[in-house]
Amino acid sequence: MLDISDLNIEIKTRAQFLSPDVVYGVYLVFKFCDSRNFSSKPMYVNLNYRKGHESLHAYFATLRDEQWMTIELHRFSNQNQDVVFEFLLESFSSYYCGNAAVYVEGIEFRAIDKVKHEENGKLKEVQQVLKSDFNVGQVQQLPTKFEEIFKICRNYDELFWLGEVEGKKLLVLSAKAVLYKCSNVDIYTSKPAAQSRFQEAIELLPQQVFHLKCTIKSQMLSPVTEYVCYLVFKLSEKRQGLHCPVEVQDVLHKENNEAEFVYFITPSPLNINGITRVPKQREDGWMEIQLLKFNSTREFLDDSLSMNMKFTSLEGTMSGLIVCGLEFQPVILYHTKTGYDFTVTYCVIYKLVGLKSRLMLLLDSLMTEGDKMRTAGRLQSHFLSKRV
Repeated sequence: MLDISDLNIEIKTRAQFLSPDVVYGVYLVFKFCDSRNFSSKPMYVNLNYRKGHESLHAYFATLRDEQWMTIELHRFSNQNQDVVFEFLLESFSSYYCGNAAVYVEGIEFRAIDKVKHEENGKLKEVQQVLKSDFNVGQVQQLPTKFEEIFKICRNYDELFWLGEVEGKKLLVLSAKAVLYKCSNVDIYTSKPAAQSRFQEAIELLPQQVFHLKCTIKSQMLSPVTEYVCYLVFKLSEKRQGLHCPVEVQDVLHKENNEAEFVYFITPSPLNINGITRVPKQREDGWMEIQLLKFNSTREFLDDSLSMNMKFTSLEGTMSGLIVCGLEFQPVILYHTKTGYDFTVTYCVIYKLVGLKSRLMLLLDSLMTEGDKMRTAGRLQSHFLSKRV
């Protein structure tokens, strides 16, 4: 097809010769007819297509081999039924894909990896945002004299908030402290911020690009601690767009030239991949998206850490995005719901209790059969070493 902005390709195919009770993805196989540098990471193409009367978007394509790419159009569980799929391919984004023609090879049915499917299960079933694991109510405010840190007198209560959780500092920077204006043009309006550390938040006016820029002093964070930086936000009822992914780039660290993408509205699981991040709902009514992760000791240069994050809307503007600010949360293992290391955890319990029988009873109640066998072997060698 010569014009990728007006494809008008009708596809009708049957799900035949597939394994029963397996989740399959329906992929379009295609390639662009020009010489371009391809990456192993997903490429933004924004394919517009229809399935029945439903208008859909597939944002990212993945390189398969020899410049052929695949993009997922649909996902289903095969129940040995004679299912017919009909798609109407309408257009690729000419702005991001160029004006080259496109070759369409056909449709590929591919089994979805079981683990990946389970990870996307909640999004597939209910299409709602995930819940944040962080307990906002556990944070206690710390009295801080920011004038002594910055050596400048100003109203810091409107810019910074410092708290403590489990002995680690938690830092919040208001939207006014981090939103960077590169011209005299107004890019936001102020509005009251309910259930926030600050009295005001900002709502972005129609624009495609905005920057969050700040410098953090080492005294504001706990030393030798892993931190995660989150953008805390809400969406106005009057928002326009924001369904498409937003590109995020670290301007100050050009070596990290691979951009990542965030969604302010939870997308279909078909549009989630290794370079996209989805929002999480917080207990205080706000939402959060992870921007970066760093160590408070390794990343500081000359006793400070600077960041400049550039957000670019790939389609439309970011009107209606309400920004509360940036929150730097310390990584505390037991605040997460998953990811425990059973061996380390249970060895600690063993030291505290000192009884092998009680430990094995705890293991038996919490672990799967495979985990029991593997962990029991490690604990047995641990007990034997104690007897020597």
